[in-house]
Formats: sequence, C-alpha cells, structure tokens
Amino acid sequence: VLPPAIAPARIATPARPLVTLSAVAPPKPAGAAEKITIAKTIALNDPISKAEVKTAVKAWCDGIVAIGKVFSEGGDYEAKALEHVERHYAFGEIPEGSKLLFKPTLASETNFRSDLDGTMSYFVGNGIHSEDNGFAIKPWSKVRFDIFGTFITGPTATVSGLYYFTPTATPDVEVKVEYSFQFVRSKAQPDQLKMVLHHSSVPYSPPN
Repeated sequence: VLPPAIAPARIATPARPLVTLSAVAPPKPAGAAEKITIAKTIALNDPISKAEVKTAVKAWCDGIVAIGKVFSEGGDYEAKALEHVERHYAFGEIPEGSKLLFKPTLASETNFRSDLDGTMSYFVGNGIHSEDNGFAIKPWSKVRFDIFGTFITGPTATVSGLYYFTPTATPDVEVKVEYSFQFVRSKAQPDQLKMVLHHSSVPYSPPN
C-alpha cells in the first residue's frame, strides 16, 4: 500500500522593505562655471539715459521735502540743505570761465545764483540775500513732477516739465511751477547726475 501523498511544504518569502525615492539634482558637469553678474561701470562720457534723468528729478523733489521735514522737527535743516545742494548741483565741477546757471522761482532782485552761498540762501534764507525767505523750509509735504520732454546728447541731458508743491500747512493745495534742468555726470562719481542749469518759474497768468 502506498503512503498517502504529502503536500510539499510552502516556504515563506520575506517581505521586501519599501524604498522611498527622492529626486536628486544631477551633478554639475566637471568644470562648469557659476553664473556671475558683473555691474557695469559707468564712465564720465557715457550717454545719460532717460531713466537716470527721471531718477535725478525725483531725488531733487524728495530732497526738498526732506529739508522741510528736518526743519519742522527742529533739526539741523541747514546741514540737510547743504547735503541736498552739494548732491544735486555741480559746484566745484564747473570749468573755468563758465558758471552754474540757477534761476530760482521766487527771486526778483538777485535773479540768478551761480555760487553755493547764493543757492543756500534761496533754499534756507540764511540772510545773504534779503529777498530769500527759505524756499525749502516753507515747508512742503510733497513734491510731484511731470516730464514734458528730454533732450539728450551724450553725457549731457536737458529735461523740462512741471512740478507741483504741496505746502504742509495746506495739504489740499498744490503750487504748479515750470522747471528745466540740465544734467551732466559728476566727475567724482559718474553714476550720479548733477545740474549745471536749473530754471524755475511760475506759469504765466494773463491779466483779468
């Protein structure tokens, strides 16, 4: 008699561990160079751009507000005005035989100012010219501007437009003034523009 058939034993297969795959950036090829951005160095004779002109006009407007703010807070507004004037006007960079040409809005006796003292007198009324009451220490809470147009020839740029001054005392009023600026690059810092001409006047008002 044959023995009963014996089923073969089943061998248990061990469970495989789970493996989590994560994305790994491929290595850079050997010798690959890093991307480096190099800022362009501006030279004295580089052409001035419209963007630079707009930035310079805005900085002048903001500077007038800043002087008035220091004045209102009882700070050293003359030092702030000197910083503004030296930053935006080309004193010390005018060729021999030439003059800086500044025609302030509210000047009728000493109509033009070509030196630092006369310009400071207009902005802060330091007594050099009796007609000066200190334009920047009125003060103004806001100065905005429009650009009518620019004329650029190489490293010289001329711009004309309107700026609007808001007195701190009457925030619902704007004083409209016409301006023309002519900029050159600073010899000391060619990336900065400085004025060699600034003409400012109120619009013509016809008689009634």
